[in-house]
Amino acid sequence: MIKSAFRYMSVAANRATEGPVATSISNKIRTSFPDLKHYAIYNDSYKHAGHRGMAEADNRTESHFRVEIVSDKFKGLTLPKRHRLVYTLLGEEFENGLHALQLTTRTVEEQIKKTKA
Repeated sequence: MIKSAFRYMSVAANRATEGPVATSISNKIRTSFPDLKHYAIYNDSYKHAGHRGMAEADNRTESHFRVEIVSDKFKGLTLPKRHRLVYTLLGEEFENGLHALQLTTRTVEEQIKKTKA
């Protein structure tokens, strides 16, 4: 079962997960991880709105995201390789205004262990 952390449109634009960048991220992850067991996306852009450099940025509402992915596609991959896999997948988003992406990448077994702890 795929779990998502989608927000409703009543959420401020810089916290919403329905915008074009969030939607593109979600579509690419769902397509690239067909065995996805858990997926959540959080828009943390509001936390960085006042930071230096963001005032002049074109994209201030969908610039910083936190993503959780649980998939056995990560089996046998080190943490840097897992992250590289996702960063490569989202290269276009980084070129078009995505500034930062915080990742949690786990296999199903790792997720089970985490939830039992």
